[in-house]
Amino acid sequence: MTDLPPHVSLKALLDLTPAEWRTLHSFFRSRELADWNDAKPIRMPEWLFRRVMQDEERTGERHGFGVMDEQGRLIGSAELYDLRPHPLTATVATLGVMIGLPELWGRGYGRQAVQALLRWAFQERDFPLSRIRLTTFGHNRRAQRAFLACGFREVGRSERQGRTDVHMELTRSEWLALQADALQGSSDPSTPEGE
Repeated sequence: MTDLPPHVSLKALLDLTPAEWRTLHSFFRSRELADWNDAKPIRMPEWLFRRVMQDEERTGERHGFGVMDEQGRLIGSAELYDLRPHPLTATVATLGVMIGLPELWGRGYGRQAVQALLRWAFQERDFPLSRIRLTTFGHNRRAQRAFLACGFREVGRSERQGRTDVHMELTRSEWLALQADALQGSSDPSTPEGE
């Protein structure tokens, strides 16, 4: 028996329950999670955090989602931000993803969340994006492998303050080609089972 990848779903931030907002707030207050995002833990109270995030959603400055596990439990967040050229007609965005429970790291939840966000951005969004980019730390090889597996490619590196940033991106046409290849592979009777 093989281990199946985890199944995640995305829940729009504006649809989160009060308990889910408290959980999300706790993720953003975590020192460990903040360090992985080159940020400081937030200090604002939960009600203000919720208001700021909801306002950014309503104005189109970001498209954020809670990442829900198989049982419908909030385990992280996935978002598109820095929408350009303008939030309402954006064709390019920056991707951010976080799994807030360390015991779930390295188990495929982040990869599944990225794949769900890409499907929404490139296929389900009213005006699909044409390109998504991201930056990760050079030493975070696990994240780089996960993003590569989702179709991203490295487009450059930059040095700053004693560390290396890895810049990656994926275009809609590249993503559509990957989806077509995956569909072709799954319907090809000549492909041996298990490959």
